[in-house]
Amino acid sequence: MPEQHDLHDPVPTRAKVLVIGAGPAGLAAAAALKALEVPFDLVDRAKDVGGIWNLQREDSPVWPALEMVSSRESTQYEDMLQPVSFPEFLTPGQMAKYLRAYAARHELTAHFRPGVEVRSARPFEDGVWQVELSTGEIHVYGAVVSAHGIAERPHRPAWASEVGHGTRVIHSSQWNGADGLEGQRVLVVGSGQSAADIAVDAARRALEVQWSVRTGHWVVPRRIAGTPGDVLAAREPAVLGRLNGRIAEAVVSRAAGDPASVGLPAPTAPLLEDSVIVSDDVLDRVREGRITPVGAVTGVEDGRPVVAGLGPVAADLIILATGYETGAGHLPEGVVPRTSSGDLDLFLGAFPRGRDDLVVLGQQRVTGGVLPVLVEQADVAAYLLRARLDGAAGSTGTGIEQFRRLRAGSDSAVPTAPAPGTGGEGLRGRIGSLLGGGARRPAAVEGTGERLVPFTDREQLLARLRTVRSLLF
Repeated sequence: MPEQHDLHDPVPTRAKVLVIGAGPAGLAAAAALKALEVPFDLVDRAKDVGGIWNLQREDSPVWPALEMVSSRESTQYEDMLQPVSFPEFLTPGQMAKYLRAYAARHELTAHFRPGVEVRSARPFEDGVWQVELSTGEIHVYGAVVSAHGIAERPHRPAWASEVGHGTRVIHSSQWNGADGLEGQRVLVVGSGQSAADIAVDAARRALEVQWSVRTGHWVVPRRIAGTPGDVLAAREPAVLGRLNGRIAEAVVSRAAGDPASVGLPAPTAPLLEDSVIVSDDVLDRVREGRITPVGAVTGVEDGRPVVAGLGPVAADLIILATGYETGAGHLPEGVVPRTSSGDLDLFLGAFPRGRDDLVVLGQQRVTGGVLPVLVEQADVAAYLLRARLDGAAGSTGTGIEQFRRLRAGSDSAVPTAPAPGTGGEGLRGRIGSLLGGGARRPAAVEGTGERLVPFTDREQLLARLRTVRSLLF
């Protein structure tokens, strides 16, 4: 296996970690590795950092008018706050600017190779990965952090290929906004956040918007009593148990209304167990008649989608907000085992069981900002890879041994109580300070059996990650 590397770089790739993807997850991983002086390279097929928030990317599922559903507090790294001039809920352009500033602050661009795609990353033995790049180069790396995010594999239901040629069918990842929809009939298919956001956006211009909803979810506003909803969720006192859930449902119902009262399916799970939709507008647009809820699509007849209770419906444009499939094209199938339900078998959502040389970031969906989760996963990954560098594959430190024992078992075996003295401060925050510088279970994603990216309870996952991090540092 030939190995190539920059002649000006004294560290051979065999002694480095390859970070694939320069979005929020990849930048978190790169910053954590740099803080622990672990050599790495960072690559991305795009010409700049930012991942899906880089609006210049043709494959970005984000559009300029998108309204973020997570607040500023949940969309910032612990060692670099969002500018005070930014609003409480950022625009995509502001988030992209913030990520570029973060990469510059940590000098990550010195390790970044833009416009480079990883065609394949294949393990041959522990700590030996052959990586083929779109440039034609082949390198051998010691470990891989696959931070490709959740938007790499758009899921299209089987019936979509049977729709007649007179109807345009796109996935939500291809949505660029409502311009040009005047006079058109639009059918949005999907029950989650993207479907709601796109239906609201399309209703600004389209003649008619029908929203095909299979599963009912709670709809919550961005702010409750003036406080961002994700901030309140993080502070939710688990000790109140079921009583707290009933209180939360009463508050949300008063603030936003009952989805079933406007014709949407009733939520199938209690609020604190639901993968909620965060929107200030969708219920109002339904009440106004600008969005019409309809049943699930059951098939196609004469080139038209068949909607439960309505039969074949006419549409000029169908938007499939049907989620994303897990996995990555650059990793061979089977490198990350799957559970009996088809989900990737990742300890704490990031660590393949039995491997110390592979980390997979960003393969969960959460209600609220995901950035705190990515930061915690990146910290644990950096500790693990630092231990590998210090002691090779035979690392036997107490913390590493404990980590491996926990990784071999169930996530539920990891305590969720915060480790004493750790607080919420992670790797870069801790280093900066040294230098002076109850749980909710969101329901499974719609489409069980289709290997879609699952929802995860954010606060529970964060608590477990912090427990594991305290073992390593």
